[in-house]
Amino acid sequence: MVFYAYVKQITDNVTYRYVITFASREVADEWWRAVSTSAVTSFVTSVQRVDAQFYTHNILVANSVDSLTTAGVATQFLGKVFFTLLNDLGGRGLSIIPPLEDFTDHISGNSFFIRSKVAPYNYWYYPQSSNVTNGVYASRTERTRFTISRTGSGTAGTVMIGADNITITLTTFDLSVNINSTTAQVILSLAPLTGLTFSTLLTNFTVGPSLFVDGENVKELLYTEKGEEWELA
Repeated sequence: MVFYAYVKQITDNVTYRYVITFASREVADEWWRAVSTSAVTSFVTSVQRVDAQFYTHNILVANSVDSLTTAGVATQFLGKVFFTLLNDLGGRGLSIIPPLEDFTDHISGNSFFIRSKVAPYNYWYYPQSSNVTNGVYASRTERTRFTISRTGSGTAGTVMIGADNITITLTTFDLSVNINSTTAQVILSLAPLTGLTFSTLLTNFTVGPSLFVDGENVKELLYTEKGEEWELA
């Protein structure tokens, strides 16, 4: 589904205002990663992300539009992103982009609930008592907040994209998501699961049989390459 954002000139309130149309929310985050980490430093300096749907640029340094055609910036997105120039301030016209509902920005180091995209009442849940296996489950009545972070140093506060290696930890204890190698059940351990990417989190887990744990009816949470879709809330 297409995703929209505004970008405005940082030095005035009159000119070089655009609506950016991305092929998807994931493309928007990946475009921003490419621009913000580009070896072409003029774009790193010029283009700034205020939030997921609002950017600024200084066209005296680099115009964000040119990110799609400047080698070393974001040319790989030429077929997935386009810019529409808005009227200058005197034109009195403004394209209003659709509002987002229930949107969560994927910022590294923040804490989130993790829920099923198909059945959004199913949340990841870690019972802290009567949990001898340290299992993480899917629950319709309880939920646990997890901190999700990129593994690289200095990445706190950056936007996570699919290819990023991540760790998932409890917000209350120093325990990380891992996988029982025998049963494929999701567990918490002192050692985080290696090789876990952000895209894997969103697609490679599924629910299993129902259980009764810590006084709650829950379902097992399992790792599988053909899982269901999950989202952060």
